[in-house]
Amino acid sequence: MASERQRVDIQPSNQRQSRPLRTGAEFSLVVPVLRVIARRWEKASYQPGEEGKLIVSGVGLGKGPLTFTVEAEDERGTWSAVAKVRAEVDAQGKEAAARWTFPEAPVVPGEATIREADGSILSDARFEDLTDLEREGGTAWLLARAEGFEGRSLQVVLEREEEPGKWVAIGQAVATVKSGALRAAVTPDSGKNPKG
Repeated sequence: MASERQRVDIQPSNQRQSRPLRTGAEFSLVVPVLRVIARRWEKASYQPGEEGKLIVSGVGLGKGPLTFTVEAEDERGTWSAVAKVRAEVDAQGKEAAARWTFPEAPVVPGEATIREADGSILSDARFEDLTDLEREGGTAWLLARAEGFEGRSLQVVLEREEEPGKWVAIGQAVATVKSGALRAAVTPDSGKNPKG
């Protein structure tokens, strides 16, 4: 599995807010700037099942851990998230590193499997009944296994591929995980049939 076929998004572990001062005095707000200079895998390619190290270099990466989202590209050029990993930042805030094991089996488009940094996994996402997609204005029931998400509310977004690699959201819903499973009813927005 070639590492150049992976894309990584970086999300800071915390957010900064500023609130207005009521003193009437002038002030300057100085906020650290997060700037990513380079992101790379430690090696050019990895074998299935091999652990890889992802290194991000930059300026002002912060002191706390970052979350990296690892995505895989399918044969049509569509990217989908396959894992979220925790990356530790060095003392100078200039480099963050995370380890991730490349899957034994290739990522299969449409299976919608993602593993969180804490080990929680969302997998086997599918429609309960494909005929729901054929009815105009009908509700589509989506099912998924959700190990480690018990009691948490998850947002489900239904998308339609308008052209190769271009997906558009046509409906969404929020559902609570019960007994390790997620079941959500999504009604496409008016006039937006999932079959397109």
